[in-house]
Amino acid sequence: MRLGARAAARGGIFLFLLCLAGAAGAQDTTVLAPEASDAKARQVIQQSIQAMGGAAYLGVQDSTRTGRYSRFQHNGSVTGTIKMVVMNKITGRERIEYIFKRYFESFLPLPVDAPFHTTNAAYEVHNGNQGWALGGGGVEDLPRDLVEPREAERRLSFNVEFRERLKDPNLVLRYAGVDLLDMKQVDWVDVSDGGEYTARIAIDHATHLPIRELYHYRDRESRQIVEEAENFSNYHTFQGVVTPMQIGREHQGWLTNQFFIEEIKYNSGLADDLFTREGLEAMARGKNKKPKD
Repeated sequence: MRLGARAAARGGIFLFLLCLAGAAGAQDTTVLAPEASDAKARQVIQQSIQAMGGAAYLGVQDSTRTGRYSRFQHNGSVTGTIKMVVMNKITGRERIEYIFKRYFESFLPLPVDAPFHTTNAAYEVHNGNQGWALGGGGVEDLPRDLVEPREAERRLSFNVEFRERLKDPNLVLRYAGVDLLDMKQVDWVDVSDGGEYTARIAIDHATHLPIRELYHYRDRESRQIVEEAENFSNYHTFQGVVTPMQIGREHQGWLTNQFFIEEIKYNSGLADDLFTREGLEAMARGKNKKPKD
């Protein structure tokens, strides 16, 4: 990254987060010089990496999470629940399978036309800045306004930052001080890579585990600042990796969905073609085969 661009990114995150002061609660307002702030942020991150398994955590090449996905209305009521399988593989590859289970009383509307009458499932794949879906109409490109925000957030998500990007010269880290969050003392770390999104991670001061991540961006039409958030809880250890088994998603402070993980596998050797359009097209040609539960 050119010096001017890096300075702009660093200045951008400071100015942007200044506008958000107070959004996360009353914080320690100690101001550190940029180099000291970066060093403190990296110290907090290294403690978190060790708390999540150290070498085992950093050695994750792929993961498969299976559980129940629920969506919520503005009033907090559940609109539906469905089985979901999320596969991730470094770098930048994600596959989501929505599987209809008849023992659920209801199921939420899916982002694709799900062919439940044939496969009882629908599929969504993200591979960097590309994305595809397989539903009743076959394989289709995901719209750009869905793929780009997903990729921007993925780049700034704490797992990607901690495992893949700490040596990235585009990444700007800032220690944002100590705060109280849900009656827990947390250290906040701010992250930017010069894009439209910035992230702020709350790391439990006692356990050193991430418990909340905020994503901020400016809406392209209204120009208002938008906040998305993910909350991580119910940590358990699998294959030496300390893992959150419950992930909640918020938009502008309102709970929108939750993922309750029931099973997780690491480093199972997921095939590359699971994350390609060609792989989805091959599945479409044999879509009368019901996926395994």
